[in-house]
Amino acid sequence: MKSLVILTALLLPVSALAQNPQTMNQGNMQNMMQVMQKVQKCMASIDQAKLQDLQVKSEKMSNDIKNLCSQGQRDKAQNMAISYGRKVASDPTLKQMQKCGEMAQGALPMMGNVETYDEKEYASKHVCDE
Repeated sequence: MKSLVILTALLLPVSALAQNPQTMNQGNMQNMMQVMQKVQKCMASIDQAKLQDLQVKSEKMSNDIKNLCSQGQRDKAQNMAISYGRKVASDPTLKQMQKCGEMAQGALPMMGNVETYDEKEYASKHVCDE
């Protein structure tokens, strides 16, 4: 179900482009559709149970961090968030999703960049202030 939602979100710009044919020729549209089929196949290869497990763990971690922040344990919350960010960034399931997203980005450059965890980006921010 999640893959269907993600794929739908990825394909929404395609329908907008299809309604405005002067921005894309037939050859480009066919190439884009071929890439999107590869993206769909890529997304289908992701283990949904692992993805669900990652989501559950992330939600629990988010709640734990919020609780620490509300208790004034900012340093502990920050360390926990950084540690979890490192762990998730190396997760094979997430890496596969990023790979699929990068494939989609190649087909639909108007989608913007695929977001990845960048520890340097968060070094000057605090998780409790988000």
